[in-house]
Amino acid sequence: MPPGVENGCFEIDTVRQEAAGGGAFYAAVSFGIPYVGDETSPGGAIDWDDLSDEGGAVPVGACGVSIDVGPGGDGSDIFIDVITTSGTVHGITCSRMGSVITSCGTWVLRATPMPGDTLGP
Repeated sequence: MPPGVENGCFEIDTVRQEAAGGGAFYAAVSFGIPYVGDETSPGGAIDWDDLSDEGGAVPVGACGVSIDVGPGGDGSDIFIDVITTSGTVHGITCSRMGSVITSCGTWVLRATPMPGDTLGP
């Protein structure tokens, strides 16, 4: 079995961009593997990309996922964060043109939430 397959985690998050042609962007975890996808028309086929080969601090055992699109026009970035079964948080930024994802960077290890964490001044 590939790494992460045994964890059985599944989740999906979507953000729609009406101004960018009505398509949507998706982030998903399936069997612990993170994916990003784009849809060029509402309800159309989703073109998925496996993000486990993007390099950097690749998350092992991804279990939760979120996606957001930065402010700006057709070329604003897409931000994806995942949390793993061990509690580490990883982020990756993807570029897009309109409703199509053109490339993704490398994974970055982010701050891990810990019991007792509070927001500082």
